[in-house]
This record gives sequence, structure tokens and C-alpha cells, in this order.
Amino acid sequence: MRMLLMDRSSPNPGMAVCEDGRKICGFVWEGAPTGSPAWMADVRNALRDAGVAPASLDLFVCGLGPGSFSGIRACLSALTGLALPGGKPVAGVASAEGIALDYAVASGRERITVIGDARRERLWIVNYAVDAASGRVRLLDGRVPTQTALDFRLVTSEELSAAVPPETTVLSPDATRLAPVLGRHFPPERLGSPSPVYPSIDGLCRIAFADRDACRKDPQPIYLQAAVAEKKPGTEGTA
Repeated sequence: MRMLLMDRSSPNPGMAVCEDGRKICGFVWEGAPTGSPAWMADVRNALRDAGVAPASLDLFVCGLGPGSFSGIRACLSALTGLALPGGKPVAGVASAEGIALDYAVASGRERITVIGDARRERLWIVNYAVDAASGRVRLLDGRVPTQTALDFRLVTSEELSAAVPPETTVLSPDATRLAPVLGRHFPPERLGSPSPVYPSIDGLCRIAFADRDACRKDPQPIYLQAAVAEKKPGTEGTA
């Protein structure tokens, strides 16, 4: 099984081709995902330099977030386009799972809560139980993740302590922005990192190979809030 996996949900976007769990090639972009389509040239070049023909790929997997609206949407569209000529399947996995697995492998802690800024005075949280040895990630209650917004919970900052189990280690891709809130609710020893933690493309590849049945077969970006269109001054009455 040869798989192309891509994640553009965070300021650590990357892609990789893996075959039977072994990475053949990869590319990591610097900085947050850009709206420019130039990044697709990097994907083409990485495949070409590794001698990987798109037709040789069996599965295309997208990191579904939560994270950058435009980054996730563009990533999923690109993979769908690459898969279309050969009628190959496209699947998805929550990028938050990659955060949990990477930390579990590095630290040995396997009960992890990932918290992010959902905007509009809400936080998103997801509680995971990770088997670092196998690369399998489950929700803390034992369920297989659906890789949709149903796995996540939206809470206010006042509800945060009650929503996070006392035995988990807390990580956040938005740790800098949420530092006052996290510091108010959790002692330093509960926080896995004071800095933002992003999914790695290697971690997401490992999840997809270890637990292919848990990948979402009809992937959709994990958006936890409905998009809001902001009206610019002077555009009143326009479509």
C-alpha cells in the first residue's frame, strides 16, 4: 500500500509518501499555509525527485484539522484532484490525533487532551487514549474516532476544567494565544508544553498505516464553527 498523506491545518504543513509504513519522501513547508497554489509545485517536485508517479499511489489521506479553514479545504481539494484520474480512494484523519500520538511517543504519556481556540469565546477539546507502541488512537472512552466534529466538544473558558479529565496531559496548537486560560485552569505539570504543539506529517502517516479502518472514507474538514462572512464597509447592498 502506497499512500500520499498531506496536512495543511497548522503552521507546520507537510506531505509525505509512505509505503507499508516506510516513508519514501516528504516535504515540510515553513510557516502557516498560504492561499497561493504555488505549494502544489512543491508536491509535484517531491514526487518527481523521489521517482513516485501519481498513478502508483493507492490511497490519498488528508489531515482534517481542526485548524486553518483555507489550508484544510485546499489540501482536501488537491488530494481529491490527484486521486480522480485513477479513481483512487481519499480518506482523512483528524490532525489533532497526530498531536496526541507524537506526544505519547516522545513522553510515554498516553492519556492526552488537545485543546484549541474555536473563536467566538469557545474552545474545542478532544480527549484521547493513545497506544504509542501500535500507533492507534482512540477517544478516551474507548470509541473509535469518527474523524468529524462529533469527536470534539465546544466549551467556554469557564467550563474548561470540568470538561477535561483529571488524568490527562493537556496540549494545544494555540498555546500562546490560550496561555492565560490554560494557566488559570491547569498547573504547569498538567501542560505537556508551554509552546504550541502541531501535528507532524510522520505522526499522521503512522496513524493512517496503523489503523487504516479508522480513517474517514468520506472526509470533510473538521470545522467546529460555521463560517461567517464579514461585510466590508461600502459593500452594503451588494451580492
